[in-house]
Amino acid sequence: MVKRDQKGFGHLGLLLVAVVIAIVGLAGWKVYQANKPLPKQSTSGKAVSYNQTESRALTSGNCSGAGSVNIGPPMPLDQVSFVLPYGEVVGGHVTPIDHQYYNGLLANSALRDTYDVIAPADGNIVSVQHRGDKVNTPPHTVDTPSSDEYRIVIAHTCSFLTYVDLVTSLDANIKSKVPALSGGQGASVKIPVTKGEVIGHIGGQTLDFAVWDLSRPLQGFVDYADYSGESWKPYTAPPTDYMDSSTKAAVVAKYIRTAAPVDGKIDYDIDGKLIGNWFLQGSGGYHAASNTAQNYWVGHLSIAPDNIDPSVYIASIGNYDLYPKPAGYSGGSGGLTSTATNGGSKDAEQFVIKSAAPNPATVGQSSGLVKYELTGKTYLLANGAQWDNASFATGIRASAAGGIQGVILAQLTGARTLKFEAFPGETAAQVSGFDGNAKTYTR
Repeated sequence: MVKRDQKGFGHLGLLLVAVVIAIVGLAGWKVYQANKPLPKQSTSGKAVSYNQTESRALTSGNCSGAGSVNIGPPMPLDQVSFVLPYGEVVGGHVTPIDHQYYNGLLANSALRDTYDVIAPADGNIVSVQHRGDKVNTPPHTVDTPSSDEYRIVIAHTCSFLTYVDLVTSLDANIKSKVPALSGGQGASVKIPVTKGEVIGHIGGQTLDFAVWDLSRPLQGFVDYADYSGESWKPYTAPPTDYMDSSTKAAVVAKYIRTAAPVDGKIDYDIDGKLIGNWFLQGSGGYHAASNTAQNYWVGHLSIAPDNIDPSVYIASIGNYDLYPKPAGYSGGSGGLTSTATNGGSKDAEQFVIKSAAPNPATVGQSSGLVKYELTGKTYLLANGAQWDNASFATGIRASAAGGIQGVILAQLTGARTLKFEAFPGETAAQVSGFDGNAKTYTR
C-alpha cells in the first residue's frame, strides 16, 4: 500500500511539474508575442523605421507589413458638405485638435445613421471602442449629445493607421465580429476591411478622422513626453499626403481651409518661444496617468494660429474661468461658436488675440513681459457676411468680435518655462503687471 501511494504521489508530482512548465511556457510565449519585432518591410521592399512600441499599443500586434499606403476619404464625398481641418481649439479642446471633422450634407440636422463611414484603405480594424449608452433624440445638438457612438482604429500596416470617431452605429457585418460593448468598453480585434467598405454610419454630427504615421513624428512638439497620455498625437499626419492626385483634388475641393498646409496643423511649438502648447507646472502634460479627470484640460494653454485662418492668433486657456473677475463681468465663450460646457465645467475659453504684436513666434526670454488684448471671434465670408459654420465656403477669414473681453500677460522665464496670467474683463490700460494669480507653465 505504501508503495502504491508513493507511486501515486510520483505521478501527481510529474503532473504538477508539467502544469508548471505549461504555465511558464504560456507566459513566456505571451512575453515573446508582446516583444517580438514587428514587420519593417514595406510593399516597395524598403525597410521602414517606426515606433514599434506605439504600434503594439495601438494594434495589439494585429497588423502586417510596414510603410504608408494610398488612402481615400472616410466618407463617400457625395455625402460630405465640407471638412474642417486639424487644429481647431474650442471648449475643452484647449490645444489644437488632432483630427479633422467631416460634415455630412445636413451637418447638424440629419437623423442618426444617415451617412456611410467607409474604410480609407485596405487593412484590419484593430480597435473598437464604445463611447457610452446614451442615445440622443435627433437632431443632434451640443446640449444633448449621444454617447452611443464608436471609435474605430484601422491598421493599414503596422506603421500606418487611420481612425474615425463618433460613428453612430457599426455596420452589421462589422458588428457581428465585435464583442458586445457598452458603457465605454473597448475591444482589440482583427477584422479585415477593404478600401471603400462601409464600416459604420453617422448622422447629425461630425465624423472625426485622422491619420497616424508612426514613421513620421511631428517636428513641432518640443517634448513628446508631454503627450504620453495620448501617445499617438505626435504621429498625426496630413491625410492628403497619402492620396493619389485625383483623390486629393476631390477631397481638397471639400476643404474650407485654403492656406497651406490645407489639412491643418497641430504642432506649433518653437523651442524658447511663446508660440505653441504649454502645460501647467506639475499637471503631468496633456493627459497624464495622474491627471485623468474629466477636466484634464484645465492645465492646458495654447497660443497658436486659427485653424481656418492662420493669419489670426488664438489664445486658448484651460483655466480662464478660474481667474478673478471684475465687478459686472458677464463672461462669455470668447465669441466662439461652441456652447459646450466641457463635461459640466466651463473653465476653458478661447479668444482672438486682437493684435499679435509682437508675434508669439518671435517672443522669447529677451522679450520680457508681453501683453495681449483678447476679443471674441467670428468668421466672415469674402463678401463680408458672417459664415454660418454649417455650410461649405472658401475665403473664410477670422475676425475680432465683441470688443475687448480680457487681457493676458506672458513672460518666458526660461526656454521651456512660462509665467502667465489672464485678466478677464480688463483692458490693456488696466493691467500693469502680474499679481498673485500668475501661473507657471512648462513643456
